[in-house]
Amino acid sequence: MPIPPAPTRMVELWLKRLMSEPISVTSTSGDSGGASFRAVLSNRNFLYLWMAQLFSQLAQQMINYAVFLQVSDLTQASSTATAGIIICFTLPAVFFSAIAGVFVEHQSKKRMLVATNIGRGVLVLFYILTVAIPHLDAVFGLPILYINTLIFSTVSQFFAPAEAAMIPLIVKRDKLIAANSLFNLTLTASQLIGFVFLGPLLLRLVGYRFLYVVLFAFFALCAWLTWRLPDADAAAAEEETGDGMRAKLRFAWDELKEGWTFIRSDAALMIAIVYWSVAISVFFMMATLGPKFLQDVLHVDPTHLYFILVPGGIGLVAGVVLVGRFATERNRTVLINYGLLAAGIGLLLLALTYNTVHFVAGLIGSVPGPTTVSISQVIIGGLALFLGIFNSFISVPAQTVLQERAPEDIRARVFGAFYTVCNALLILPLVVAGAMADFIGVLPTMVIIAVLVLVVAGVGLAYQRAHQGILAGPGGDGPGPGLSGEPEALVPGTIAVEMPHIHPGGADRPPAPRP
Repeated sequence: MPIPPAPTRMVELWLKRLMSEPISVTSTSGDSGGASFRAVLSNRNFLYLWMAQLFSQLAQQMINYAVFLQVSDLTQASSTATAGIIICFTLPAVFFSAIAGVFVEHQSKKRMLVATNIGRGVLVLFYILTVAIPHLDAVFGLPILYINTLIFSTVSQFFAPAEAAMIPLIVKRDKLIAANSLFNLTLTASQLIGFVFLGPLLLRLVGYRFLYVVLFAFFALCAWLTWRLPDADAAAAEEETGDGMRAKLRFAWDELKEGWTFIRSDAALMIAIVYWSVAISVFFMMATLGPKFLQDVLHVDPTHLYFILVPGGIGLVAGVVLVGRFATERNRTVLINYGLLAAGIGLLLLALTYNTVHFVAGLIGSVPGPTTVSISQVIIGGLALFLGIFNSFISVPAQTVLQERAPEDIRARVFGAFYTVCNALLILPLVVAGAMADFIGVLPTMVIIAVLVLVVAGVGLAYQRAHQGILAGPGGDGPGPGLSGEPEALVPGTIAVEMPHIHPGGADRPPAPRP
């Protein structure tokens, strides 16, 4: 998952799942694309699966938003507690994402989909305990939220691979591209809409208790929709043995190590991953600090987070569209560096906005009050918009570097290793940022984070200038190491999301030896 400033990871999960799936830019527009979407949606079984994806993703992102704010409410916007709930969403991805893919491979996909939807629906009802029990405080409420979120996120790890594996079972081969494109587009849209728009709207309209009831109904609907699917692979799944599964798990672990070894052997690949990981970590840390920033600095209700979320989400989408118009095969490393530099400046301005507006109001003889807060909110919303754009100028080129420089037969392993390691390394920055905000204050913490980002960007720019030959892509002085075939170049103005899935049994041969 999933969360970069609050809009961005949950939006991004997005920042993978909040923190994230890679975004590649390929064309899905035009009449033929629309006709293909209509063709796959005319397949009744695919329609059931697609609707289940839509409602389950909307529900999951609304839960992310609601639990995030509920922790803030219970703890008076404690950044440490907020970091804890984000870790609860993220930790299962570190331990179970690869295992889930192997386990699902040996099970009936239909049964897994039904079981995970039922399981998540039941777990949503446990969230109601935190609002149904009178006078529940942080001492008892936080453990319920943390434990339930850990279990909920663990169950969710088994839904995605089952869903992806179900598509080729119900869609003809010549329709697979359209089916996957529609699924990926729906994934991104539902994550953005659920976390940025529907979550804040429904929470303000009906409150936590009835929101969780609505989300239970969403998962119940998804369970019914997936129950309507055919059970085409049930017999084959039952023939798998325990020994075979253990061998697959060992093979999955070997593939992850192989992917990370490949990453370390390629300087350009390593640089892109470092910067992408920094961007993800920074935005997750800003998500951690968001509620405390609103409460302690702006003195507004943390549920008003939408004035940062909405422009941040719009900025993400705008950035994905714009980056295709500026990125080339030669300038991707430069774009990443300057995107990180701009993000650092934006974070610094965001941290200093309220005090600056307050100071200017005093200079002109105006008494600071609601007007000062309103002006600050408008400026901060604008900065969130630009931070969303800058994030896309980091993530999209970085992902493209990964796609270009990793040969096809090892690409899934490279992405799998990146997400597993990135999620694991994310935990420490979240804990440190949360503790610092509670100990020294949210503004000093934000300034420190912004300065660190600027330092990383400055070092990156210096390194980039000194090592142009090493970092040159296919359009530079020569192809980067490990390229296989033509690069997946950015196509201006079009959007699609590629979700790499590791299939431990999918590689029949080891990758080509590296020089």
